[in-house]
Amino acid sequence: MIDEQKVSTPMLAVGGVSESVPEVESMKPKRRPQLRTLTCPECNERGLLRTILWGMPEAEFDYLKFASGGCLVPSLNPPDCRCSGCGFDGYRDQISGFFGDDYLYG
Repeated sequence: MIDEQKVSTPMLAVGGVSESVPEVESMKPKRRPQLRTLTCPECNERGLLRTILWGMPEAEFDYLKFASGGCLVPSLNPPDCRCSGCGFDGYRDQISGFFGDDYLYG
C-alpha cells in the first residue's frame, strides 16, 4: 500500500538521501486575465471586449456575451476577441500581455 503523504510531497533522492523538493514559483501555471477585465487598445474602454465565435449564429445567440465573427473564418489565425464599442478585432493574449509584447507580431 502507498503512503499518500509521501506521494503528495515531491522527493529527490541523491546518493541514497531523500529530501523534499522546494516548489519553484515559475512552475506554477500562469492564469490569463479575464476578458471582461481588459481594456480595448483602440477606444480605451474597459469591459467591452467579447470572445468571437465563428460560424452561423443560432437564433438564441447571446450578443451581449459573445461577438459573432461570421460564417467563414477569415484566415489561419483569426482574431479571438472584439470590442463591442468600437469594433476592434484582436488577440486576447496580445492585449493582456500574457505571452509578452511580441507574441503574435514578433
